[in-house]
Amino acid sequence: MITAKDIVLAIEKNNFNAVDLVTILELTVYNLDINTISEMARQENKSPNGVRISNQYRKIKIGKQLLCVKGVTDSNLPF
Repeated sequence: MITAKDIVLAIEKNNFNAVDLVTILELTVYNLDINTISEMARQENKSPNGVRISNQYRKIKIGKQLLCVKGVTDSNLPF
C-alpha cells in the first residue's frame, strides 16, 4: 500500500511531472476546506484580520495568494 509519506518523498525527488502534480493538487483541494482569507471570513462570520491572526487556520501561500485551511491549526513551523 502506498502511504502519504511515499507520495511526499516521490514529490520531493521530482518523480512526478507537472500534470501529475496538478492532479494531486486538485484532488487535495477538493478534500480540504481551503479558501482565501476573505472568503473564509465571510463563511465564518469573522473579520479578515481575525482569520489572518487566528491559529485555528493553517495559512499557506500559493503563488501570490494567501489561503487558509479550516480544521488544521497553524503551528508556525517552516513547512
